[in-house]
Amino acid sequence: MLWKDEGLLHLGAEAEVRSGIWLGISAVKKKRLPRTWRHPDLDRTLTRRRLEAECRAMRRLSACEIRIPALLQLDRATHTMVMSRLPGSPLIELLREGVDDASAMLSKVGGMIRQMHRQGVVHGDLSTNNILWSEEEPALVDLGLSRLTTEIEHFGIDLHVLQEILSGSHPEYEDAMSAVESGYLAFDEAAGPTPDSSGGALPSAEQVIKRLEDIRSRVRYHG
Repeated sequence: MLWKDEGLLHLGAEAEVRSGIWLGISAVKKKRLPRTWRHPDLDRTLTRRRLEAECRAMRRLSACEIRIPALLQLDRATHTMVMSRLPGSPLIELLREGVDDASAMLSKVGGMIRQMHRQGVVHGDLSTNNILWSEEEPALVDLGLSRLTTEIEHFGIDLHVLQEILSGSHPEYEDAMSAVESGYLAFDEAAGPTPDSSGGALPSAEQVIKRLEDIRSRVRYHG
């Protein structure tokens, strides 16, 4: 057998995630679940599109130095993926336990997010559950809501999701988002001008941070 199951990791509305061993490699198996309230044909079409979008994002990010799971097996018929299991602890656990230098950690997280955005990829669910920390470096998991884009609004929303998580789940770190933004901007300073993607011109880090500020203002106004 290619897959040796070790048990359920997570069962959500979108997918079932299990841990196991795939050809001797520590891995996770993610199976997208049918949405029974949708017409079966429509559900299969939408599920296939989400699966393909996730795979495209993973392929693009795996070509650079961002730490993400490796795609080991894909079964389009059953909407199932097998991916390598990354070492490390979720950022949510580390922040709750307390860390000595949260600003340095979150600055690295911001740099990783900017590196992802420079590939024309938005994560779609940038929570501290989906960011791992190992050997003083961050990694990303669960790209199930990711997409390829050049739209500045999508990048700003990606950061705003993380801001809401940090302020809601980790309010004791008052300058958490400032540290993320600092790392985000610093990545462009070190890497140089933003390259064009296959889909067109990508916004700079400064432009994305300015859009994030606009999104904050809109949320406060409508809230």
